[in-house]
Amino acid sequence: MSIETHIEKHLKQTVVSKQSVGTGLFEAYQVTLSDGNQVFIKYQSSANQQLIHEGKELALLGKTIHTPKVLGVCEHCLILEWIETANNPNVQTQMSAELAKLHKNTHEYFGFHFDNKIGQTPQLNGVDQKISNWSEFYWKYRLLFQIELGFKNKLLTQDEYQQLLKIKNTLEYLLDDNIKPALLHGDLWSGNVLSGKNNPYFIDTASYYGHREIDFALTFMFGGFSSVFYDSYNEVYPLDDGFNDRKPLYMLYHYLNHLNIFGVGYHANVMNCAKQLIS
Repeated sequence: MSIETHIEKHLKQTVVSKQSVGTGLFEAYQVTLSDGNQVFIKYQSSANQQLIHEGKELALLGKTIHTPKVLGVCEHCLILEWIETANNPNVQTQMSAELAKLHKNTHEYFGFHFDNKIGQTPQLNGVDQKISNWSEFYWKYRLLFQIELGFKNKLLTQDEYQQLLKIKNTLEYLLDDNIKPALLHGDLWSGNVLSGKNNPYFIDTASYYGHREIDFALTFMFGGFSSVFYDSYNEVYPLDDGFNDRKPLYMLYHYLNHLNIFGVGYHANVMNCAKQLIS
């Protein structure tokens, strides 16, 4: 079924024009409709649940923060309202306020009610496991999964694999048993926040309930967030003691994921985080 057919099926509109928008993982287009409105569509020819899951995540987060409205979704496409980007001098403060508001959404257990993806990698969320201990969840479903994948992909040597497994022993010192599950964006880097005229819009989620601090990991790794962002967040929802000590623990998950997706260019980052944690 063509993109035009999906647009007509979900929106009862015809396509006047469409322009390719690069996203990397999917075909994506800015589409002008016969009623004059514009929408954004992600499309995949293979049928799976990935775009359906993304639509559910955006709708859930959209109850608390600004996300593009989901206009239609199925196994092949996700149709969202088109967000016109603009220069917004207050966007850093607004992003932090919205993120703090998101993180105040809590749950009884860590994980999510379905598995999703972090980039191209499966992200297992302990579906129906009712895990109430963050250390247990983070080791099994985040670090260990990525470490084993890296070893399987021959991106880690036997010695490096064994070294990374030792990180499990550090979790009891770094992670408090009282950490509560918070609703996360899950893949928060500068490319996944659009600056609208009046507020930011959060996109391309990999959501689950976890320790709120992990939502900052990518912001440290790839930039795009000013000191205003961190200071403003801390004013709205103060971070716990030891936050800086836990940075390499949470950055490690994303560096491992980038190693598994993009290859050896991220190997040094992985081992540097491991060195900081083990020492």
